[in-house]
Amino acid sequence: MRSAPLEIALLLALAAPAGARPKPAPLPPLPPLVLPAAAPQIDATIAGQPVRLTVDFSGDAIVQINPDVARRLMLPGEAPGTFRVAVGQAGIGIPYSREIIAIDGRSVEVRVLAPAAPPPGQAEGSDGSISLALLPHPSVTLRWRAAGPGDITTRVATRTGLGNSIAFDWPLPGQNALEVELDPLRPISVTSVAGASRIAGAGAGTLNGAVRRVEIGYGVARPVRPLLLARPLRIAGITLRSIDVRLFDWAGKADLPPDAEGDDALAVVGRRGRQRGWPIVRLGRDALQHCASIQWQRSSRDPAAGAFEFVCPA
Repeated sequence: MRSAPLEIALLLALAAPAGARPKPAPLPPLPPLVLPAAAPQIDATIAGQPVRLTVDFSGDAIVQINPDVARRLMLPGEAPGTFRVAVGQAGIGIPYSREIIAIDGRSVEVRVLAPAAPPPGQAEGSDGSISLALLPHPSVTLRWRAAGPGDITTRVATRTGLGNSIAFDWPLPGQNALEVELDPLRPISVTSVAGASRIAGAGAGTLNGAVRRVEIGYGVARPVRPLLLARPLRIAGITLRSIDVRLFDWAGKADLPPDAEGDDALAVVGRRGRQRGWPIVRLGRDALQHCASIQWQRSSRDPAAGAFEFVCPA
């Protein structure tokens, strides 16, 4: 005769739903990710198809793929829409689709954009770019070189900036704080008029040099001019001696810094009128490449928060 416990076990098994399966074991935590600054790329799949993506430290929480890659992947997409962003006075709309992207065994649905031109700053062999915020690793390190005895470590808390990018606030002597993003894919650091006004006030900066056009984002170019600082500034352990100023956007009530050459300043008001002041600074390779490494550590309590750790020369 069967025992009562065995009969109960058989009854429970028969009563269980036919499709019931035990819950899969949780995935082990991923190790820290270390990327060479010359080619900060990761392997991933989009809709099951392999791609190689450049990690964008300043990017919005999206994936951008190059036009030829979009044609190759022929993504089916779910809930297609239009990604809208303001680049100064220009409003940009780029079609996107929602796709499943997998990195190191972790999958998430993201917006995948296919702009008309490839995102700038990619290393050779890259199929597009991915925001740092979308990576599943607990920490991501961008490394230029090994740390030396002359380096110091600076740690700053991060927050979510516009477009779900990763940013932090940095106070300036005698000025209000700046919003700072890291953009190692950009060759030269750039700031808005509102940011340049504060930087010039703290570092005795003057506009100097010719006006030229550079791409700000999503294929939109803007006129910029170098701002040279008589007193270099330290931002999170990084020394800033000069920066490009966007002459046309995000001025608010701020005016352009003084002009060392005495020329008339360009207007900073577009057809939409003066935009609100946005004191944004994006530190490019010219400022970041002197550091040994920059690490972003994700907060275990708040996925949108974390900290940057800079190892840079003292």
